[in-house]
Amino acid sequence: RPVQKKREKKIMHNCYKTKTPFLPNHLFPTIIILLASLVLLSTIATALPPSINTNANTSNNGNAMTSPSSIQKVLVTGANGYLASHIVQTLLTKGYTVHACVRDATNPASIRHLQTLPCVTPTNLKFFSTGDMADPSLRDRYVDPISDCDAVIHAASPLSPKLSGREFDGFRDVLNPGMEGTREVLDAILEKCRRHPSNPIRCLVLTSSMSAAAPIPEPSVKGESHWSDDERQLARKNFYGCLKTRQERLCHEWTASRKETGEIPSDFRFAAICPTMIIGPPIVDRGDGSAKYTPSGTMGSFYKWLTGGRPTAPNDSMSFIDVRDCAAMHVVPLERDDVQGRYFSLVESWHWNDILTTLKELYPKIPEFELYDGEDKVTPTKFDLGRMHSLGVEV
Repeated sequence: RPVQKKREKKIMHNCYKTKTPFLPNHLFPTIIILLASLVLLSTIATALPPSINTNANTSNNGNAMTSPSSIQKVLVTGANGYLASHIVQTLLTKGYTVHACVRDATNPASIRHLQTLPCVTPTNLKFFSTGDMADPSLRDRYVDPISDCDAVIHAASPLSPKLSGREFDGFRDVLNPGMEGTREVLDAILEKCRRHPSNPIRCLVLTSSMSAAAPIPEPSVKGESHWSDDERQLARKNFYGCLKTRQERLCHEWTASRKETGEIPSDFRFAAICPTMIIGPPIVDRGDGSAKYTPSGTMGSFYKWLTGGRPTAPNDSMSFIDVRDCAAMHVVPLERDDVQGRYFSLVESWHWNDILTTLKELYPKIPEFELYDGEDKVTPTKFDLGRMHSLGVEV
């Protein structure tokens, strides 16, 4: 693993000047943490050899359209989330109108970071309150927001439920609401296609996960044809992984069956973007500068690595993806009719020895740790990233 210290310093300088405009300047420690994540991604991407390219569709160069002809208005679920906020920003920047579904659109604090984006106009961003995903009384929550849309990006997911003192129940808090929420989205798409056959939903993009592509035993090279065993995930109480596996399978099967019955257009496209651990700068309120950013979700985990440390490097490997690259991949299916099916979203894996060593170089304050030195040191997971690269998004 070559360590390119001069290049890292240059990247950090450029990131500080141009890549973190949404972070409050007074939160310097947080900025350093975020920059470390960005440089780690750049270092991994540069240090590793080109990925295997046996499955790519090379008939299209992947150049994105700035004025899509058939898709103009997009519904985004969970629109104020970490990744979804970047998806919304990407859509607005490229000229789309966005119907942003959030839990409570009357709560200014939950949507201000989107309202203050430079790309927002009085007409291109509209918010809809769709409530708690686990609330069955809101069955028709997507009827209004989807009414005049052309496409849907389903990014909402009960990743880290707030339990308010209740004991965690993986079925109640993650699996059941996640699956029911997906069924509601599919039902809303179907109803829109029935009521407005001349203006149907043309594309569905799902935020899936690499946890849906984790077969046991692990293949020598992992590709989009590999799936997790949802029953095994459930037995291990990996409720989020089980949700993503079942959720994505449901969407694939629903698309095939509804096309066969003619209930959705024959050219309807479904694409699943499967990210690994997402890191990078969040979009936060750019108002009066008083906003406080507390790392949560995947960035919360990354923050803990830098501040709490890991006493010993795990004998395992891990991959990452920049949140902006992942967001860009979600938009490509709206613009290219050859893009459908699953797509990984990641930079090649590194062993934890290399991850922690690199983080130490980028952020010297990280607590001390011991490298794994066992004779059974694992080889980092290898991926066939041909399909991902066919999207035309540089990572």
